[in-house]
Amino acid sequence: MSDTAATSEKNLGIVYGLEDKPPFIPATLTAIQHLMSMVVSIGSPPLIICRALNMPLDITIYMVNIAFFVSGIGTFIQTTRIGPFGSGLLSIQATSFIFPTAFIALGKAALDGGASHEEVIALMSGAVVAGSFIQMALSRMTGLLNRVFTPLVCGITVAMVGISLLNVAMTNVVGGFASFGTENFASVKNLSLGGLVLLCILVFNCFKNPVIRMSAMIIGFVVGAAVAAWWGMLNPVPENVRIFSVPMPFRYGISFGLGGFVSIALLYVISTVEATGDLSATSMLSKEPTSGPVFIRRLGGGILCDGFASLLAGCFNSFPMAIFAQNNGVIQLTGNASRHVGKYIAVFLLILGVFPVVGVVFNIIPDPVLGGALILLFGIITATGMRIIFTDPITRRSILIIGISVGVGVGAAFQPNFTLHLPLWLADLLHSPVAAGGLTAIVTNLLLPKSMDEENS
Repeated sequence: MSDTAATSEKNLGIVYGLEDKPPFIPATLTAIQHLMSMVVSIGSPPLIICRALNMPLDITIYMVNIAFFVSGIGTFIQTTRIGPFGSGLLSIQATSFIFPTAFIALGKAALDGGASHEEVIALMSGAVVAGSFIQMALSRMTGLLNRVFTPLVCGITVAMVGISLLNVAMTNVVGGFASFGTENFASVKNLSLGGLVLLCILVFNCFKNPVIRMSAMIIGFVVGAAVAAWWGMLNPVPENVRIFSVPMPFRYGISFGLGGFVSIALLYVISTVEATGDLSATSMLSKEPTSGPVFIRRLGGGILCDGFASLLAGCFNSFPMAIFAQNNGVIQLTGNASRHVGKYIAVFLLILGVFPVVGVVFNIIPDPVLGGALILLFGIITATGMRIIFTDPITRRSILIIGISVGVGVGAAFQPNFTLHLPLWLADLLHSPVAAGGLTAIVTNLLLPKSMDEENS
């Protein structure tokens, strides 16, 4: 190992290594910090989708709760490594932010076609289950992924995910989908509340104390909820909420359809590429190999578990899972890379998943509070995509790929009905900005000659 690499590892400051078993108190405190960094992110995707589709209150509460429950199962398998499933690293499974736009589009199309909310949930669950097998298959061919999905293609697609989600975030800030056409739409109170939450998160991110920085999202939510309560803007608390609820597989059934599935399948591929980067970072922070047979085995097992967790999510009528990058920050903060901490985190998540009060707490938060936090979160996703793009030198070829891909993707966001007269299979393929931009990036990257990179821009 070079002197530079040795110094780098020393500076990581790891107190508990991957296989170490920290005492109960340090392990519990570390697990709580992981929860603080991810609790808002776990509950937000199902809340976004349910509110966009005007789901009944009982379904919304269930969808939030089951996201925590499945995250707990996935985290336990991911960190424990059961057979070929799991990386054996301190990697946390949670609800993915890549998919909401595609599921909202799929759900709205089904509702417009006369489907009930329960039938929509069943249809989305079928897409989650079917897509999960794509990711599990990709876990066996990580080398091919690296050749086809270059940093340029992945960066463009991730950026398009963030851009498309910003529309959802701003819709929440102005009052939510239900406020369209009412006096509540874009009211001063809504805008003020969303701005206050965003300001709080920014202010607390400026603190030198890393614990406060990592809790900034929760603090912003609490401050926003407190002001909303003062202004009488909290959503009503439902009556007769159960204290304890046992998750049931296929509670709303499951069905399969081709509508919108292709774009969801593409997102599973992007989720796989994202997982590759997150697992690489976790391995590095844990002082574990980032190349060679051990790493490849961990990478394949981690992606396989990612897909399997999404399969479980679909069986419980929830949404796809992903490996969370922000938990790598907690490893750096605490110096605790022990995979055994994942068991503590999994238990906490499972407990949160069986108490409906968790879903109730998320549901009473008004749309502007959620939107204020999501603007920053989705903006960061967009910026992350841009950062991935710029990991490679920018040439005339890459400028062309970026220009046409972002142009098609953003154009699809501005005018979603551009597929109105296209053949059904093509309309399904291009119906979302992420699919339109991502597929354009893949095709142009494969077709444009590599020799253009050698030319002067």
